[in-house]
Amino acid sequence: MRLQSLKSYGLAAALLCSAAAFGQSAAGLDHGSARVERGASGRPLSAASNAAPDAIVADHLRARGHSGAALASLDAAQSRRGANGATHVRFEQKVAGLTVYGAYVKGTVNARGELVHVVDNLARVTAPRAAQVDAAAAMRAAMGQLYPGRSGDLGVAGTRGNTTLFNGGSFFHGQPEATAVAIPMSDGSLARGWLVQTWTRRDNQLHHTLVGGDGRVLDVELRTASDSYNVFPIDPSKGAQQATPGPGSGNAQSPIGWLTGAQTTLTISGNNAAAYLDRDNDNESDGGGAAAGVDFLSAANLTIAPTEAANQAVAVQNLFYLTNRIHDILYRHGFNEAAGNFQVDNFGKGGRGGDPVQAEAQDGGGTDNANFATPGDGRAPRMQMYLWTGAGPTHKVQAGGAAFDAKGAEFGTALTTAGVTGALTPTTPADGCTAISTGLAGRIALINRGTCEFATKVLNAQNAGAISAVIANNDAANPNDYFVMGSGADARRVTIGSVMVSKNSGDALRALGTPSVNVAKLAVQPLQIDASLDSDVVYHEVCHGLTWRMIGRMTGPLAGAIGEGMSDGCSLMINSDNDVVGEYSTSDPGGIRSAPYTNYPRTYANVEGTEVHLDGEVYAAIVWKMIQDFGPGNRDKLFSYIVDGMNYTPAKPTFENMRDGILASVAAGPAPADCGLVWAAFAHYGVGVGAQATVRGAQVLVTESKTVPQSCN
Repeated sequence: MRLQSLKSYGLAAALLCSAAAFGQSAAGLDHGSARVERGASGRPLSAASNAAPDAIVADHLRARGHSGAALASLDAAQSRRGANGATHVRFEQKVAGLTVYGAYVKGTVNARGELVHVVDNLARVTAPRAAQVDAAAAMRAAMGQLYPGRSGDLGVAGTRGNTTLFNGGSFFHGQPEATAVAIPMSDGSLARGWLVQTWTRRDNQLHHTLVGGDGRVLDVELRTASDSYNVFPIDPSKGAQQATPGPGSGNAQSPIGWLTGAQTTLTISGNNAAAYLDRDNDNESDGGGAAAGVDFLSAANLTIAPTEAANQAVAVQNLFYLTNRIHDILYRHGFNEAAGNFQVDNFGKGGRGGDPVQAEAQDGGGTDNANFATPGDGRAPRMQMYLWTGAGPTHKVQAGGAAFDAKGAEFGTALTTAGVTGALTPTTPADGCTAISTGLAGRIALINRGTCEFATKVLNAQNAGAISAVIANNDAANPNDYFVMGSGADARRVTIGSVMVSKNSGDALRALGTPSVNVAKLAVQPLQIDASLDSDVVYHEVCHGLTWRMIGRMTGPLAGAIGEGMSDGCSLMINSDNDVVGEYSTSDPGGIRSAPYTNYPRTYANVEGTEVHLDGEVYAAIVWKMIQDFGPGNRDKLFSYIVDGMNYTPAKPTFENMRDGILASVAAGPAPADCGLVWAAFAHYGVGVGAQATVRGAQVLVTESKTVPQSCN
């Protein structure tokens, strides 16, 4: 199947390029290059011991040849109990009082005191070279990379240890900060540099920008998972509301229940989450609503706009319920306080409190999207749930007496009902993915959907002089389909409006030659859909927080795909009678993705690093295969294997790293024979014995294998 025929293609990848894309020498310690050790044939790496788990891990590192300086640089960041009596220890590395960027060790000691698993990503210890730039210069460099129009001096607001705080104003959520760190360089030395954190208020973009001591930007990590979904003109199925009780107090996952303090119908808060309406997109509750006690029973009316007062209350109560429900589900399977979950009060059980999910219903920052920004443990993440374009056209392309239905884009200038008029001109190249040679001054470009992001196509048309663009779908299997075009890396540079039409409409427009057309917004828009009522979307978003907190860095073409696939996997695990995701929000019974997950057609060999949502479907298909193979009675056990397996998984993982993490959890548990089911699912999709993926820039090279081991326990 060709990439461009898949209906998920064209959505924005929720990550930025690494330093390699900037043409600079990046840090020498790759987040994805950790050494993973496990005992052969299930044997431990060390003999049973009564020593403390951190000492057992340190002894193993010493035996593996790490220097005394490296061992002295270990800083125990976390120690917690996991499944089956295992203790998971995590070390950061500090040299000369500076955290070493990207350096860590994860070790697992079983109940017998045997070391069974180690992930080693330590840097060589040298005295860090001095930086030539200060925190303010590092902040300017980061701002120049991320927000060129705002690259001036923000002004220092104070310091906290190695961190300098800046005045971010209303543009940022919280104060931007620059923390002095030691950066592993490609020659094996350490150099002092800066890790800059910025978090925008309007669109929830949380960036970590690594700035070298010479002021160069070495790496940009976007820690907001943003998901854009294709919308098709199919009516949604509407399920009935059910009055469902909360857990009350005294349960293991939420000991004080879900609610704390005074509540209103539009702002509901508790220990795990605060859900509120944010129509004005200021990342604060819009306020209002009626005073509420412990019952939130507003009835939905899906025949009227979601922005009507009654439906706004439904959105908030539904979002609060779903966010708390997945908190409790993930907690049961191992994402608890010590693992870095999201709570105000951690009740002395480890981790850092003060970080409940900030869940924003009907966020005014966009449409046809949702996102989840995950800062470090102890700082509250933020989830933005947008309204979605409903079934039917939002725009039209008028060519003489013929009118063609269309939908708009999440980027560029919004088209008005008066619209833009010009000669419709097919482009060369037809897909607009590279510079367009066709003269488009004062014209409207006609471009085929193809192998690059929509914003890139429209930007190329804009650069060629176009005043608007029409993208024609190329899905021959669904020739009448068209949808809202998702934004991409080039979106900020697009200033013209654009629309998508179906393949049939595109063919008809081409047959007209170069007619004068008008591209305009319809005066009457479809009834919008509220994603806060869609558990698939909410669960998907919260599970981005799960992987960021338990695994670590989830950016890059492979790790980013795993993050998307695992987030779909969470929805599939919880809503396990359904192999499609997001069908309500998209108004499409086929859901968000290119195909249902039962008998999914693509495998590991099809993962090319082109688009994280598309590549992530392969990982979600593996999760769905495990769900089916384990069977209904064992799905809780499988969910625990998957979550616990993240303790054994290095940051910036590959598919085989995820497989091996789950297998390590199975091996440590009471049913090691379950490893056969795990191997079978991964091998079915090409991640069998000997499978390996290598990332080279944005390209992924995969050696696929469908071989299962003769024995795995």
